[in-house]
Amino acid sequence: MPDESGGSDRPRTRWTFWRVLYRLFLFSAVLLALCVVAGGVAAFIVYDHVVQPGTPGAIVEVAVPKGASGRDIGVLLAQSGVIEREAFFRFALKLDPAPQPIRHGVYELPKGLSARQLLELLHAGPAHMLPSEQIKITVPEGLAIPQVAALFPNPAAFAAAASDKELLAKLGVAAASLEGFLMPDTYFFDAQPPERVMAERMIDQFQAAYGRLLSEIPAAAQYDVLKIVTVASLIEEEARVEEERPLVAAVIYNRLEKKMPLQLDSTLQFVLGKYGQRMLDADKQVDSPYNTYKYAGLPPGPISSPGLSSLRAALEPAEVKYLYFVSNADGKTHTFSGTYAEHGKAVGRYRKEMLKQRRQESGR
Repeated sequence: MPDESGGSDRPRTRWTFWRVLYRLFLFSAVLLALCVVAGGVAAFIVYDHVVQPGTPGAIVEVAVPKGASGRDIGVLLAQSGVIEREAFFRFALKLDPAPQPIRHGVYELPKGLSARQLLELLHAGPAHMLPSEQIKITVPEGLAIPQVAALFPNPAAFAAAASDKELLAKLGVAAASLEGFLMPDTYFFDAQPPERVMAERMIDQFQAAYGRLLSEIPAAAQYDVLKIVTVASLIEEEARVEEERPLVAAVIYNRLEKKMPLQLDSTLQFVLGKYGQRMLDADKQVDSPYNTYKYAGLPPGPISSPGLSSLRAALEPAEVKYLYFVSNADGKTHTFSGTYAEHGKAVGRYRKEMLKQRRQESGR
C-alpha cells in the first residue's frame, strides 16, 4: 500500500547498494593488501634462501646417482641438511639462465649456501666419482717396497717414488727410503693414479694414522718415529694373530735392552728378497746390517709397511719378561718363553710337530 505521504523506498535501496559496494571494495583492498604482503614475504623467502649468498659452513658429502632429476637432487640436498627445502633448489633451477645437466658423482658441499650457490657448485662437477665407479687399490700389511711396487702398472716408477727426496722431506724422517711409511690400506681413485701420487697418498695416510695413535698415547710423542716404525715392521712380519703383537713387541724390546741379537728370520728374508721363505743356515751368513743373527740391535730401518695394530704394539708392548718365541707349527701362533731352557723345550715340540706333519703329507 502506498505511503500516504507520497514517499518512496528508493533512497534506502540506493544507500544499501552503495554500502555493499563499499564493503566489496574494502574487502578487495584488504585482500589485495594481503596478497601483496604474502607476495612480499614469499619474494623475501625466495631471495633469502635461493638468491642471497650465504656463509659456508660444515662440508657435507652428497652422492648424486646417475639419472637424478632436479627434484631428486633437491631432495638429496634437503635430506643431507645442505638446504632447508628441496623447493628452493627447484626454484634456483628455474632461475638458471643457462641450464645444463648435473653430472653424477660425489659432491663436497658446504652448509649455509643459497640454492643458487649450490647449483653453481654442482655445475662445476663432482669432487670424485661414486664409489661403485672408482678404482680400488688395496695394499696389504707387511709388504716391502718391491712387493708394493708390483701392484702397479709401472713398478720401477713406484720404486723411484719410494726414494724421492721431496717425499722423504715431506715425511720428515731421516730415512733412506719410504720403507715402512707407506700405510697399508684400501685406497679409492677416480682413475689409475700415477705411482708417485699413490706413494704420496700412502704417506699422508701414515701420518694421519700415526697422529691418531699419538693422540691416544700422548707419552709416545717423545719416541723416535723411525725406531717405532722399524720395531712395528718386525712385529708385522713375525706376528700372525692380534693378541700376540704386544708379546712380540715385548720380546724385541727385552732383547734390545739386554743387547741380545734379535735373530729374526724376517730381516734375512728382507735383505735377501726371499719374502716368506724358510731361511737356511747359509742365509744367516749374509753380511748385512739387516742380518739380526750377526748384528745386535735394530736393523737400519723398517723391513715392511706395518699396519695400525703393529704400530700400536710397538708403542704399547706387553709388560712381560719373554726373550724368546717359536712357532707352534700351526702357521699362526707362537710359544713365548722367558728362559733359554723353556725355549729349547718349545723348539723341540715345534720340530716334533713339523716332523709329524711332513710324514702325514708324504703318506698321502
